[in-house]
Amino acid sequence: MNEKMKTKGAVKTMLLVCCCIVFDISFSQTAEKNQFNEKLEPYIHFLKNEKPLSAKDYILSLFKNNDIVILCERDHREMTQYNLFLDIMSDPYFVNHVGVVFTEVGARNLNPGLDIFLQTEDLSKEEIDKQVLIFQRNCEFPLWEKPNFSNFIKGIHQINQSLRSDKKIQMYPTDILYVEGEETTDKYMGMLENAMVRDSLMADFIIDTFDQMKKDNPKSKALVIMNYRHAYRYDIAYDEGKMNINTGRFLFNKYPGRVANVRINGYNNIEKMEAVNDGKWDAAFQAVNLEDAGFNFNGSPFGDDRFEDWPYYKNDYTYKDMFTGFVFYMPIEKFELGMGVPYLMEDGFYDEYVKRDSLFNQALNKLRNVNDSIPSPDKNEIMKLNDTDISKLPTLDQVKASIQKWLE
Repeated sequence: MNEKMKTKGAVKTMLLVCCCIVFDISFSQTAEKNQFNEKLEPYIHFLKNEKPLSAKDYILSLFKNNDIVILCERDHREMTQYNLFLDIMSDPYFVNHVGVVFTEVGARNLNPGLDIFLQTEDLSKEEIDKQVLIFQRNCEFPLWEKPNFSNFIKGIHQINQSLRSDKKIQMYPTDILYVEGEETTDKYMGMLENAMVRDSLMADFIIDTFDQMKKDNPKSKALVIMNYRHAYRYDIAYDEGKMNINTGRFLFNKYPGRVANVRINGYNNIEKMEAVNDGKWDAAFQAVNLEDAGFNFNGSPFGDDRFEDWPYYKNDYTYKDMFTGFVFYMPIEKFELGMGVPYLMEDGFYDEYVKRDSLFNQALNKLRNVNDSIPSPDKNEIMKLNDTDISKLPTLDQVKASIQKWLE
C-alpha cells in the first residue's frame, strides 16, 4: 500500500471517529435532556449555573449581614439534620462570631442548669449520660420522647471540650411547656393556657436574652432553631379570621433588616407528609446529583413558587416571601426518624410519666369544660421508648413516586 492510500485511510478513520464522537455527544445531550420533564429546566439550570454553597457555608454566610439566623427544623424526629446543626456549631466562624443557639425544643426552666452542664469539662461518660437523661426527662411536659434533644446537647458538650471558657457554645431552650414545683391539675392548666400564646412567650424570652447579650457585647449574634410554622416570617391563618402567630414574625419585627430565616428541605403537609411542590424540587436536586446546597430564595425559581408548606388555609405567599433562603441537606430517602431514648423509662420515671399524663389530660378536660374519660397509657408501648427506634418516612414510597415522575 502506497503512502497516498495510507493517508486516505487514516483520514477516513479519523473522520469516522469524529463522527462517532459527535454522535455520542449529541445522543448524550439528547438523552440527558429527555431524562427529566421540561418543567424542571429552570430549577436544574439554576442549580447547575449558580453553583450554590454547601448548606453549612450558606447558613454561616447569612451571619455576615444578620444578627439572628432562624433555621426551620424539619420533622422533630429527623436525625440527619442535627449532623448539619452540629457541623455548623463546630465551625470556627460560628465559635468566634456567634456561639449562641436558642431552641424551640426544651423547657426554659432547664436554664441555667443545662448551660452549666455544657460548660463543664472532664465529666465521665457515666456522668454525662446521667445528666443528659435528666434533661431529656424534663425537656417538655408531659414527655419528649425524641432522641435529637439528647444527641444535640451531647454534641454541644463535646464541641465545648476543646474550646476555651470564653468561647464555649451556649444553648438556651425557650419553651414554656413545664411545671415548676409540685405538679397539680391547676398548674397544668396554667401551662396549657400559656401554650395558647406560646410563640409570643418564646419570642419574648429570645428577645430579652438577646438584648441583654447585645448590651454586654454589641457584636452578639445567635442561631435560632424553630420547627415548622414557628420559623415563618409572617403569621399565617389556620381558619377564616383566625391567625397563628409565629415566633419568627416577632423576631423579624423586633430586629428589622437583621434577621434571616432558612427552610430546610423536607416534606409538605405535616399530616400527609407529601413531597414539596409535588416532588419537583427533590427531582431537580436528584437530576443534578446534589445533596448538600444552600441559596437565597430571592432570584431563584424555587423562591417564586407558591408557598404550600401550610395546608390548613389558602395563602398567597411565595417561598421567597416567607423565607430568606433554602438549604437542601440529604435527600428524603436518607432521612432517619428517631423515637425513644435509652433508659428513658427506667428508675421510676415510668410512674412519673403516668402521673404527668393523667394531670395533663385532667387539665385539658377542665380547660375544654368536658369530662372525657382518661385512658391509662399502654405500658408495653411506653416501655418501648427505652430504646431508640430509627425508621424511614412512612410515606416514602409515595414521595419517591412523586419525585420520579419528573425524571421520566
